[in-house]
Amino acid sequence: MYKVFIDNSVIDFLDSDQKTPSKGYDLVVNSRENDLSTLLDQFDFSLSRVCLLVIYDDFELAFNQVFHAYEFMDAAGGIVKCNRRYLFIERHGMWDIPKGKLDSNEQPWEAAVREVEEECGIKGPVIDHFLGITFHTYSYMGRLTIKKNWWYALSYSGSMDVQPQEEESITQAIWIEKDEWELIRSNTYDSILEVLRMAEDW
Repeated sequence: MYKVFIDNSVIDFLDSDQKTPSKGYDLVVNSRENDLSTLLDQFDFSLSRVCLLVIYDDFELAFNQVFHAYEFMDAAGGIVKCNRRYLFIERHGMWDIPKGKLDSNEQPWEAAVREVEEECGIKGPVIDHFLGITFHTYSYMGRLTIKKNWWYALSYSGSMDVQPQEEESITQAIWIEKDEWELIRSNTYDSILEVLRMAEDW
């Protein structure tokens, strides 16, 4: 299942070969039977929390139909672990995970390492394993944009001194143990909550 976060709402995309949940959604649509290009026009996501389910045969086709008016962007980032502590950043007053846009010809795992190093001022984190993918929408220079985020778990054994990248509006970077993650959950984005769920066993 793929998740797309729009403000405080979420659209789940489920393969038609999988069992459809019997509850938990405000609307369930099947790509075989519905015009997905008008799906987003039915809701004002800024006013209320909506949970939608799109059942697809072809994910790329269904996804592109729903978000045909959006520009696409690829990004990557990850959760860094060092001595049982995990690295998080505060950006725009919200807790976040280091991440950023892929450079030209850059692979997602390369971008994840680079963004962690740039945004937190550490050197040499190593990819341990892939966590998963999330999508979220936002306005970028006045244009509707949907960002695909590739998430990784990274190991690190260097200095735990950090230097938040102020030019990226990062005000602090902190190391905390997993039993302190409630601090992050209390003031973060729904997409980051999903990444924390992905990393529960990390």
